[in-house]
Amino acid sequence: MNACVAVSPTDCPAGPPLRSFRGMRAALAVLLLSAAPLATAGVVVPVNVRLEGLALGNAVSLRQGGVTVSASLDGPLVLGSAESGAPLSIDVLSQPDGQTCALSAQAPALVPASAAPVFVRCVHVAAPRITMPATFPDDPLTWWLDGAGLRSMAYPGLAYESRPGVVGGQFPYEFRLLAMRFNGQAMSTAVASLDFRRGTLRFVPAAAGSFEFDIEVRDSGVVQKVAQRTFAVTAATSRFLFVAPNGVDAPGRGSMAQPFLSIPYALTQGTSAQALMLRAGTYVGRFDLNDGRTRQIVAYPDEVPVVALDQTGNITVRFNQAPAARLEGVDITGVRQYGIVSDPSLPGLVVRNVRFLDGVVANGGENPAYIHGWGDELTRHRFLVQDSAFINYPAGYATTWFDAGDSLFENNQVRLGASTVGVHDKDNSQRNVYRENFIEYAPGFANNNGIQISAQYNSEKVHIHHNLMINTGVLLGGQCVQDPGCYLREHDVHHNTLVGGGVVLRWGVFNATSADTRMSHNLVRSTAAPYAWASCLNTVPGAFAVQIRARANRLETANANAMRDTECGGSPMNMSWATWRNTHGLDTVASGSVVSASSDLVGSGVLTRLPPGDPRLSILGHRYPLPDSASESLFADGFE
Repeated sequence: MNACVAVSPTDCPAGPPLRSFRGMRAALAVLLLSAAPLATAGVVVPVNVRLEGLALGNAVSLRQGGVTVSASLDGPLVLGSAESGAPLSIDVLSQPDGQTCALSAQAPALVPASAAPVFVRCVHVAAPRITMPATFPDDPLTWWLDGAGLRSMAYPGLAYESRPGVVGGQFPYEFRLLAMRFNGQAMSTAVASLDFRRGTLRFVPAAAGSFEFDIEVRDSGVVQKVAQRTFAVTAATSRFLFVAPNGVDAPGRGSMAQPFLSIPYALTQGTSAQALMLRAGTYVGRFDLNDGRTRQIVAYPDEVPVVALDQTGNITVRFNQAPAARLEGVDITGVRQYGIVSDPSLPGLVVRNVRFLDGVVANGGENPAYIHGWGDELTRHRFLVQDSAFINYPAGYATTWFDAGDSLFENNQVRLGASTVGVHDKDNSQRNVYRENFIEYAPGFANNNGIQISAQYNSEKVHIHHNLMINTGVLLGGQCVQDPGCYLREHDVHHNTLVGGGVVLRWGVFNATSADTRMSHNLVRSTAAPYAWASCLNTVPGAFAVQIRARANRLETANANAMRDTECGGSPMNMSWATWRNTHGLDTVASGSVVSASSDLVGSGVLTRLPPGDPRLSILGHRYPLPDSASESLFADGFE
């Protein structure tokens, strides 16, 4: 029997899929009966779900038994409770715009007695091309670190999922799977799925061997940019070492049937060509990912391993040789000061689908963060952080990066709780991209540090776009104070939605050798002036009007000032709208900017957006047009 049971035609390597949830559950029940005794029925347990892949600003409605939950963020959900051993009956009542969500093909047929979460995944469906207004930078489409974001190894018979990184052109992107080969022979692409907007690749390798995927990405420019690449994924049991709570740390182990017990021991037994695969459970203690041994750690498909640092140390990543280190699919808890420290990770560090659950600041320590990159000046960190969550770290940052370059931080959630700091690109950053993130501050901690580019010792070509920020905003140049000697150049802030926040332009933006800070197509709702400055200047910087450009923004505010000086009320940097627009030519009507005391936004929190169907969706703010789902009832009782 083929153990892969599909919920879509792309989930299984061969054979027709079972097209309904009922069919899937029936088939999996047969597998369970043939493999192991059923769990004892009658014990009432919570029905836990992990939701992945939901687009920013979308919502999905799920039902189990008589309980319905609507979710707008990826992460854990509880769909009521049920008797263990009863049929697992999770239905998708309404699909998000431009996406389909479905129970994982690996989900059990019956409610797990352990209350282990079952996975529901959402993917973007193919849609007609959209065209976005041209914004800077408009560089060629480029694969992050020459394609290293996509994991190059898979385990035969287990579901594989990974994702590349792409920058350049005009966002959003379109991904297509053009061809697929197994050991050099062409095979149908129907056995794999590729997310249309994110490029997430998912398939189940039916056998050991070499798989090749020809993938194309296109942008949304008037003249569409195109990039193609062949990605190789090797499916082999020898490429993985398994770790499980019931394992044993001893030589000769590490197979799926005989796993190791601990991560530190398993790392010493492998090579850089291997990865650790963690089974569900809790793993206590810190570890290092270094040259000369295994440095890729992934979760077993549809299981949730927990790395409990217990406030005793951090995960240190330090290496000079390829391949890129990675952590995928784990929860991290018990952070004290730092969760992951890159010191540095020169060929790249990938952090995907990782949930940072809690942290504490150690003795008022400097730059506390879930992901911290020490400075190394000439040898830059390269980070790829996708689909991750940074929550519950009072006074801590999601990231503090020194000397980071060519890094991509996208589709993440930042909800740190009682914190006035957020994502911090602190020192000497080059060509980093922050895209499609949801950053929310509690009202009592509102400020503009959601994405902070301090530019200590310079910063250039940082790109911040399509983010949704609630009670926070963007700060540029806060620690670039030496003038001359420090600069901030060619930074682009566009298509963001800032609710209760704004853009702070500090010293680095206007230093003598700074240039080209560009802000466009943002939607800002602000009680205070939407732009801010922090310095008691007696005169406006001489190159003010040419060092920044602000156009095509919608600014929702009743404030009489466009810019406020946060330190000195009498400063000439306290600018009225007349001065901002007429004297300096910023946010003028001719440039497409609108200033209004009323708001066009609907919804709240992650669902904040322009109204569905609004013709400005392709022009303003973080959303872009997504087609409405075909029918809210189409998937209520399974695929049709």
